[in-house]
Amino acid sequence: QQEKEDLQAKLKLREHLSQTAGKSKATPAPSKNIDLEMKQLQCKLKNLNNEITKQSTSIKSLKNEVQEKEERIRELQAKISRLERDLTMKRHLIEDLKSHLKASQENEKTSNETLESLERKVKALAEDCSGKKTSIDLLKQRLNVATKEKSQYEQMYHKAKDELEKKDLKLTKLVSKMMETECAMTELETAASGQLHSLAKQSAEALETVQKKLLLTSDKVEEFKTFVK
Repeated sequence: QQEKEDLQAKLKLREHLSQTAGKSKATPAPSKNIDLEMKQLQCKLKNLNNEITKQSTSIKSLKNEVQEKEERIRELQAKISRLERDLTMKRHLIEDLKSHLKASQENEKTSNETLESLERKVKALAEDCSGKKTSIDLLKQRLNVATKEKSQYEQMYHKAKDELEKKDLKLTKLVSKMMETECAMTELETAASGQLHSLAKQSAEALETVQKKLLLTSDKVEEFKTFVK
C-alpha cells in the first residue's frame, strides 16, 4: 500500500509535469519520455493493484483459515479438557481399583490362613477319629472278652447252683437219715451236726462268692454297653 501511494504520488507529479510540458510546446522530446514513463508507471500501478487484490484475497483466505484453526483449537482445547477430566476420573478409578485389589489381596491372605487353619483342624479331627475308631475296636474286643467271661461266669453260676441243689438234696437226705437215726450215739449226732453246719456254711460262702462275681460281671457289661452307645 505504501508503494502504491508512492507510485500514485509519482504519477500525479508526472501528470503535472506533462501538463506543464503540454503548455510549453518548445520541448516535445521530454514530453514523450514523460508519457512513456507515465505508461510504465500506470502499468506498474495496475500490476500493483492486481497484486494487492491477490494479497487481499489471500489475506481473507488466511483469515478464514485462521478462524477455522482457532475454532479447531477451541474444539481441541475443549476435547483436552474433557480428556483431562476423563484422565482424572480414570486416575481416581485406578486408585480405587488399587485399594480394592489391596483389600482383596488382604482378604485372600486371611482366607488362605483360615483355610490352612481349617485344614489343620480337619487333619487333627481325622487323626482323632482314627484314634477313637481304634479305641472303639479295642473296646469291642474287650466287650467280646467280657461277654465270653460273662458266659463263663454264668456257666460257673449254673454249675455252682446245680452243686448247691445237689448238696441241698444231699443235706435233706442226711437230715432224713439223721431223724431216722435219732437214737444213735450222741457223738455221731454231734459229729454229723458239725459236719452238716460246716457244709452249709461252705455252700453259702460259695454261693455268695459266685453271686458277687456275677454281679460284678453284670456291672462291667452294663458299663461297656453304655460306653459303646
